[in-house]
Amino acid sequence: MKTLFLYILLLPSIPIFAQQHDSSSTTVPSHQRDSLPATGNEQTITADNNRPRSHFGTGLQYLSDNVYTGRNDSTHIPYLSATLGYYHKSGLYAEGILSMLMDNGNRVDAGILTAGYIFSRGNFDGEISASKFFYSDLSDNVRSEMTGDLHANAEYDFNEIIAASVDGYINFGSKTDYSARAALEHSFDLFHDHLSIIPTVSATAGTQHYYDDYYNKRYLSPVVKVSKKKKQRQYPTVVADMSGASNFTILDYELSLPISYTIHKRLTFSFEPTYAIPLHPAVLTLTTLSTKESIVKVEPLKNLFYWSFGITYKL
Repeated sequence: MKTLFLYILLLPSIPIFAQQHDSSSTTVPSHQRDSLPATGNEQTITADNNRPRSHFGTGLQYLSDNVYTGRNDSTHIPYLSATLGYYHKSGLYAEGILSMLMDNGNRVDAGILTAGYIFSRGNFDGEISASKFFYSDLSDNVRSEMTGDLHANAEYDFNEIIAASVDGYINFGSKTDYSARAALEHSFDLFHDHLSIIPTVSATAGTQHYYDDYYNKRYLSPVVKVSKKKKQRQYPTVVADMSGASNFTILDYELSLPISYTIHKRLTFSFEPTYAIPLHPAVLTLTTLSTKESIVKVEPLKNLFYWSFGITYKL
């Protein structure tokens, strides 16, 4: 698997960008698959390549569990996310996403504001963006201590045989994290390009300061009721120190199968099952504050399956 990751990572390193998908279908920029604070899979609608035009887009998506680089909270975090964006014919866009936790209180749990630029040159496609993240103080999202990111994407389509892409991220929190995602995919377009099926294999690597913060400020600080209507986080009795949080390591491999069906070039239904294989578990030194006693714990990892279903509409 390490050989596969190196192949995927090096293949798109010859400055390449990406193929724009057929203009009749809704496309999902790579950064939306993994960088959203809410689901990692929100939809973005891009302009028609042949006749560029500015437009608004809106969408609604359900995610079965919030998973990031093969990591998730000890309890499932299902999200219902709403998206509203404006996409200019030049490639500039701005969008906002709001995600509601569909379990344990049905509260607004996360949100994101993004501004970016998408461009295409033949088989090359690229994107740059900046995002600001918002999380509820009660959120158990593993990325809830991130405050935002900068992102760049490059893709290239090798004559409709296979498309290779690479994404780079600078993630902001108490300390800056760096991550990269590399992917290979092939698109099957059926029924006059209304139906799109895209088998995808990807690998993600990065640093994990955000995960260290999650353990200390979320996982080890449980939410408790202080009144009938109010909850808050307890002060932790145990603190964690994650060794190797600064190391840039392979975090997971993922197999996914995005499927979308577009009606009248405006309304798109999408479904995406994903199987994540996490690697390199975190090694944590847990110290009890009252006694100063410490133990070393290796994070338990397991393969994860999750899925999303969405509807998007171009206005």
